[in-house]
Amino acid sequence: MHNRKSLDTKDWYYIIIIMNLCILLNQVVKKMYRKQLIFKRKVFITLFTGILILSGCGQDENIKSGGNTPLTEAVNHPANEGTDTKLIEAEAKAEDIYYCSEGGIDLSRAVHRCVSDGKNIYFVHGEPDLYVMPIGTDEHNPANIDNPEEMDVCNIALDTQGRIHLLMAGQDNEKWFIWRLDESYQVDKAIDISAYFETRHMPLWFLIDKDDNYYFQWAIERNGIIVDYEGVFKHRFTPESLGIRWIYEAAVGRDGQIYIVYSNSDVKLEIGKLNVEKCFIESENPTLCFSGNETFNAMSSGTDTNLLLFSPYSGVWAYDNENGIIENRVPLSEIGFDSDTEFYPLTFLPDGRLILLSQTVNDNHIDDESFIDWLLKYIPVGK
Repeated sequence: MHNRKSLDTKDWYYIIIIMNLCILLNQVVKKMYRKQLIFKRKVFITLFTGILILSGCGQDENIKSGGNTPLTEAVNHPANEGTDTKLIEAEAKAEDIYYCSEGGIDLSRAVHRCVSDGKNIYFVHGEPDLYVMPIGTDEHNPANIDNPEEMDVCNIALDTQGRIHLLMAGQDNEKWFIWRLDESYQVDKAIDISAYFETRHMPLWFLIDKDDNYYFQWAIERNGIIVDYEGVFKHRFTPESLGIRWIYEAAVGRDGQIYIVYSNSDVKLEIGKLNVEKCFIESENPTLCFSGNETFNAMSSGTDTNLLLFSPYSGVWAYDNENGIIENRVPLSEIGFDSDTEFYPLTFLPDGRLILLSQTVNDNHIDDESFIDWLLKYIPVGK
């Protein structure tokens, strides 16, 4: 019998904290000229996302899941094609929704694990069920998935037909499955992908391209795998194998293909299309790039452009290589938060709005930590 001791959650917690502190120190040395407010945000985001990496799936509930640059992703769904354009424009308005979380539902644990089909917002946070919140409302309900083994729902993605896919973990994260749900939120397809996972921690990115290829990527080393729609292994990759230094973000564009924000130097960030069949990055336009001081923690398909991105320093950007567009569409100063407010991108909506999440002062007069007050800020960014 093997008597091998593995690292427990606490060990990994300290490892991640040390790694992110090292990253932070490196950034501080290089960017001392940045303003004090930006420095404050970078400190908070780095520490917050460092402790987010390990939550959710059989991990310590006090450790939240995320990475050095957390992200959310949403798909511009063909299911919405043909919808009255004027109706979409009328509904795609700015809103502030105050939401009181009950029963231990912590929306901050849904960051990067939240998508929308244009009607509802769907989020998971490591429990055995999926949660459904109608857009523009302040309430949610469990989907009541048939999950007799009470496997953890670790992540969620939508395919280009608007179908829900869940990443499930069981047996102390030794078993991993993809569940595709039907319109009643019940499993109509299950794929066992346990053999491809080399770690017990959930991937930070879970994406599905137009050909139903699954893209998984982990936070610590930004390594990942690609699996086809039947669960057949296609590729394993690292930043080095892709010929780049680091991966900052990934999302499915409006064209249904996977795009990556990456760097090869400290000078700039670029966006490239991932060739899923041969597993390499097809360089876009090198002149359409971002400053090396920039960072992004959310990216999604756009409405009038291929991609929308959110930066905690500069606001919302629109990007479209084919049309030569790179635009700071909604500067951070126009979003409406006070300078000392901490906020996180929850998800983009198919109508082009971004939802930002911030915790508000607890005024529900309930002496119970399971009740948390949140502000869901809907911000129109697409055209």
